[in-house]
Amino acid sequence: MAVSPSLVEHFSKPSSLVHMLFYRESALDVLLLLEQYQFDVYAVKRCLTEIARHLRDTPTSVKDLHVHNFVPRLCSCLQPYTTNFTIISCLCLLLRRLFSLGGTHHSSVVTSGLWKVVVDAMKHDSGNVNLFEMGCALTSALCLERSGVAHGTILSAASYAFSRVVEANQIEMVQSGVLDMLCVAMQTNNQLSSVYIGAAQTVANLVYKNAGTADRALKSDLPQLFSMGLHSFFKDAAVVTALAQVLFQLHVASPPKAQHSYLTWGCVDRVRACLAAHVADVDTEYHLLRTLEVTLRDNEPAKDVFCAKEMPFHLVTIFEDVITAVSQRRSGGGGASSAAFLSFVSAVIFSHVAIMTNVTTSSTCGIVTHPARVQMLMKASVHTFAVSSLTQFPKVIPVLEQCVRVLELLAMPGMYKPILIRAGALRQIKYIASTKSHPGLLMLCERTVAALL
Repeated sequence: MAVSPSLVEHFSKPSSLVHMLFYRESALDVLLLLEQYQFDVYAVKRCLTEIARHLRDTPTSVKDLHVHNFVPRLCSCLQPYTTNFTIISCLCLLLRRLFSLGGTHHSSVVTSGLWKVVVDAMKHDSGNVNLFEMGCALTSALCLERSGVAHGTILSAASYAFSRVVEANQIEMVQSGVLDMLCVAMQTNNQLSSVYIGAAQTVANLVYKNAGTADRALKSDLPQLFSMGLHSFFKDAAVVTALAQVLFQLHVASPPKAQHSYLTWGCVDRVRACLAAHVADVDTEYHLLRTLEVTLRDNEPAKDVFCAKEMPFHLVTIFEDVITAVSQRRSGGGGASSAAFLSFVSAVIFSHVAIMTNVTTSSTCGIVTHPARVQMLMKASVHTFAVSSLTQFPKVIPVLEQCVRVLELLAMPGMYKPILIRAGALRQIKYIASTKSHPGLLMLCERTVAALL
């Protein structure tokens, strides 16, 4: 009769381990047990699971563990297990529970080398998608002020102090080669959307407000891989959103280098295709436009490329398609308001394109418009977009301000005044000036009316 493999495994273990009770009154006692039996796979797995249970049921135990150097001791026990997926999985679950209780151990997880145990496992088994996702989640958690809470959400003195820990973690993890590992994973699994999403989200956290790590990322193969991802997964909203977010964070952290990289790898063409594919998804459109906007800030080459690719025509058309799609699916009239974000960002983009940067002028407003680009904007009916937005979002002050600003810039050359007036710009702006009380908006209306007359 055949013997069950599980029975063979059971009776092959030392009797002391088979009958061992892993339940202890404190997580520290389990840690001592782990150190005693650290070379037995079964014991290590059970101890990690039991410590995680203690943290769940007794959150205050996290302080005791911190006092007794829990993380370095745990790291020394787990060094031999970088090739054991089960152990690494248990470790990731334990750390997730640990981080949910606060940032006490954030720094030591990186400095002790415990985080690198997981990364080494990811490098060893680059085709293991489950391991990759867990490792990315862990790396991102080490870049957050609090587990599960987005950057910038927590505003306090303690948060400011902890941000230094986050910055140190970012630098240490990047110097340890995590970016290269992410590149290899994306190249190895270039058909898996989950890998692109995980890598993009991880890089976004690693470079958040950190010029040093952003520069390292921009020097790697990541920008090219992100551009390829926009091309390969242009219909996948989750991938496109994740890639747009990481490109945005790169621009915020290191603007000139990110702007250059954006143009080098043809991201304008990629974004155009993605925008056209997601007209029914306002959130995805917003992230794409937001990234495009930071690319165009004070960037004359990017503005010229933007016009050469006829992007003003595409943006106006796409915005109209978005409004149509949102209007068709909204039930109570609230759906269209979400498109106000797109109107706002689009107007900012058109303003960037119209203005020549780094130009000395004697004009009282200190602004010089680019004749050829303004002509392109007029041909693309950007003035119609602006006037339409003024009527569609009459209560959204930021949209009104930016659209009035666009109309002012289009009116500055003088030759387009009749077209703007016929489109209803003057009438609509006068109406806004008579019904609104916001000082900044009223000043813009006054200037634009003067430019139109």
